Amino acid sequence: MNRFQSLQIGRGGILRRLARDRRGVSAVEFTLLLPVMLTLLIAGNELSQALTIYRKVSHTGSALGDLVSQVPTISTSEMTNILAASTTIMTPYDASGVRLVVSAVNYTASGGFKTGWSVGMNTAAWTTGGTPPVTIPSGLVSDGQQLIVTKVDYIYTSTFSTFMQDILGGTSLTLSDTSYLRPRVSPKVEYPNPN
Repeated sequence: MNRFQSLQIGRGGILRRLARDRRGVSAVEFTLLLPVMLTLLIAGNELSQALTIYRKVSHTGSALGDLVSQVPTISTSEMTNILAASTTIMTPYDASGVRLVVSAVNYTASGGFKTGWSVGMNTAAWTTGGTPPVTIPSGLVSDGQQLIVTKVDYIYTSTFSTFMQDILGGTSLTLSDTSYLRPRVSPKVEYPNPN
């Protein structure tokens, strides 16, 4: 009789008892699923954080444009206050690195969109008289009208930046939003002291 047959002989053979024994199955399954569950937890947390920040970026841009579009003329101190008020929307997230640009873009049928004035915070303003560096959808304004265009950029750095580097190819993600509003109380918004 060989060794294998001796293990199987009888009703209580070791191999048969081992095959019927279900103790420890849950522990093995948990060990196999733990990395997947942790990855899903971390990814879900990072995704919800990034989406929350993106909503704040979007609200910042629309609020900035809304405040600027409500007056016929803006002074330098008013512009400083508007930019400061807009960045507070990013609370509780760090707003020190948020990049804001607010510009008045004039449209003519012959010349297209041209920047009338532009102010930047933590970034360069757009070139006055130049074509805006964003694509403006057609049909928003007609010949001789003006748009207030805001662009907000926020660099989101993940807590788990090493994982993001493997997935996205970098340790940070730039969240951007552009808003387009027409002046509300006058045909154009004037800013006598652009940067």
